[in-house]
Amino acid sequence: MLFFASSILLAAVASARPSRILYRDGPIEVGGFKVQAANRIIPVVVGGPQDTFVPNTVKASVGDIIQFQFSNGNHTVTQSAKDAPCKPLEGGIHSGHIPFEDGQTTVGTFNMPVTNADVMFLYCATGPHCQEGQVMVVNPTDDQQIVDYAKGSQSTTESVDGTTVNGGTVASIPLEAAAFVPAPAEEEPPAGAPPAADPPAADPPAAEAPAAPPAESSAASSAAPADATSAAAPAATSIPGTTTTTITVPAATATPAAAA
Repeated sequence: MLFFASSILLAAVASARPSRILYRDGPIEVGGFKVQAANRIIPVVVGGPQDTFVPNTVKASVGDIIQFQFSNGNHTVTQSAKDAPCKPLEGGIHSGHIPFEDGQTTVGTFNMPVTNADVMFLYCATGPHCQEGQVMVVNPTDDQQIVDYAKGSQSTTESVDGTTVNGGTVASIPLEAAAFVPAPAEEEPPAGAPPAADPPAADPPAAEAPAAPPAESSAASSAAPADATSAAAPAATSIPGTTTTTITVPAATATPAAAA
């Protein structure tokens, strides 16, 4: 009977509207039995514009209920061992996959009662979310534990999914009672709109300019070599666009003087 009464209490808490942490004092009577009510309902947002848990660390007391609220995407809350991130702990917490799609007016929740004060390591088993850092720690002993757990998750190569829902109750709350605002819906192009034009192709590389032909040889360079007597004469310089003519002057010949 006590278990039955506890189940009724959990179902009542699941329909609560925890836009903030709620406090309850003292026991409540359910079905003729006095059952200790939850001290707090602690909301944790799962997913959204980024694949994260917000917050990613929680301090909870025995009797508290952590209410995981599932935002954009499809996510899980799955428990692992400290040194085996992204792999489900046998008999551990598992919410199953709970999606949130554009246009929903309710938010899926997983209400997890805290039954002991032990440290608990949780991750999302959807796709690569765990490797991307979607992890959290309940009742960490220090700030370093979430850092080490996130680092360990990023070193794994794949996430292993849980099997059956365990350790909590799946329910829902109205969207306006959630602790988050959904990401804006993706806009679709209007019907009949032409497809976006492809970007212009890159211009081909400019062709290299042809090498300039060698300058025409001047008449001076094609002329026959002057005889030895004119070798000392300076060479004529050819100016482009003009014609240079070289004139060779015979050397003077000495005439022997007449006999006296």
